Amino acid sequence: MSVSGFEDSALDVYEIDVIPDFGALQTLTDRPGERFVMVNMLVFKDMATGEGFEGLTGREAYGLYAAGLREAQMAIDSRLIWVGDVQGQVVGSSDPVFQSMALLEYASPTAFLGFATQPGDNPEARSAGLQGQWLVPSTTLAEGEAGSEPSGSAPEELPDIDTLVESTGLSEEQIGRVLDGPLDEPVFIVELLRFTDGDRSTYAQYEAGVAPVLEERGARLVWRGSYDGFVLGAGAPSFDEQTVTEYPNRAAYLLTLSDPRVAAVSPFRADGLLTHWIYTAGEAEIDLGF
Repeated sequence: MSVSGFEDSALDVYEIDVIPDFGALQTLTDRPGERFVMVNMLVFKDMATGEGFEGLTGREAYGLYAAGLREAQMAIDSRLIWVGDVQGQVVGSSDPVFQSMALLEYASPTAFLGFATQPGDNPEARSAGLQGQWLVPSTTLAEGEAGSEPSGSAPEELPDIDTLVESTGLSEEQIGRVLDGPLDEPVFIVELLRFTDGDRSTYAQYEAGVAPVLEERGARLVWRGSYDGFVLGAGAPSFDEQTVTEYPNRAAYLLTLSDPRVAAVSPFRADGLLTHWIYTAGEAEIDLGF
């Protein structure tokens, strides 16, 4: 059976920024009363810069900034859906690679705009630690049920690398990226998707074929949402959707891709996507204050 491969594609434009574009923020006011999710995708400086942050990593400095916003987030009825530390980019090419991701739901664009104008308790820590980020307002399309998270488990034995390459569509290098991390802990697979057709009908046939295999492998959807536009950073052509799926371990993900039922529908994935980036992520090590 021929399995369609995964291409390490790059965007024509890929930029991370530190200073928000408040003109872009104003576009959120088109739906002032609706809850929405802000996708946060962060890249930190190796070491923080600026007076008072000597000896801190960029991630640690940004953590100070985020912790200073905790009460403000609670006051406007924000809700954390998910936060994770990126362990590697499996498919796609972004430089630099994002290091942390978070999905934060706001009560409304009005609430977010009010929050965005507040500097917090330690505003200097943001620029001290942050190299750049994407902020992408998004609409939730589906969300997994709370309390159904997979627990870590001993991974099943995988076939040899040549068999995995043939059965998954991943290259040997991409498989190495998947396996570069704790093997007996749950792993989040984060996917950024750009469709070839506006109604995603081709890719939907792939999703339908994968669904029963996900359930059998103990995976669960954390969140799926559609991108509404960038307010910080840039990606062009833009992605249409992002998904976060949790697997009991990395082997479960690879065995899902190599299942004959998934292999049979892999042409729908290849034909339905123009751009496909995949990341592995784990639990966040540092409290970012969300």
